[in-house]
Amino acid sequence: MAFSIPRLREQLAAAPLASPYPHELAVAVICDVFRAANQRPPRREAFVQFERHRGHALWREQVSMLAHVLASTSLREETVKALDTTRTPMARLEQFFQEIEPLTAEMVRANAFRQEEFLRVWIRAMGGALENETPAASKQRLEQLDYRKAMADFRAAEAARKKEADRREQLLQEAARREAEARGWRE
Repeated sequence: MAFSIPRLREQLAAAPLASPYPHELAVAVICDVFRAANQRPPRREAFVQFERHRGHALWREQVSMLAHVLASTSLREETVKALDTTRTPMARLEQFFQEIEPLTAEMVRANAFRQEEFLRVWIRAMGGALENETPAASKQRLEQLDYRKAMADFRAAEAARKKEADRREQLLQEAARREAEARGWRE
C-alpha cells in the first residue's frame, strides 16, 4: 500500500495538536510503530544516547510532533505495513531526524510545505512509497521542499543582495567625490 500525502494532511488538519506530547509518551508512541511491525524498537538508552550525540534543542519537539502525526493519522498503520527488516529501527529514526533537523514543530504545524516535507522524509526513511508517484518524482519533490536548501538559497541571495547594495553605495560615494572635486575645480 502506498502512502497518500493529501489524505495524511487532511487527517492532520482534522486533529490539531493542542499541546505537545510529553517526551516519554512521544518515544513510546514511536516505539509502538516498530512493535506493531514485529520489530524490536530502540531501547530507551538509544534515544538518550541519540539525544546527547545530536545535542540540538529541536530534537524533543520533533519527537513530540512525530508522535502526534503517528497517533492522529493513518501514518502509523501505513508505516507498519511498509516496514521491512532491511534496516534497524534506530537507523531509520536516525535518518529521519537527521533529515528534518532544522524543522520546528511550529513550522510543521503551520506551514504546508514543511508539513509535506516532514511526511515525505518519514515515508522515505521507513521505506515507503507514495501514491501515484514514481521514486524519482518523490525524490525530486522532496528536493524541491528541502528547507535546508531553501535556507541556503536564501542566504546566498541575501549575500548577493548585500554585495550589490555595497557596490551601489561605493559607486554613489565615488560619484559624489568626483562631483565635489569637479565643483572645487570650477569655483
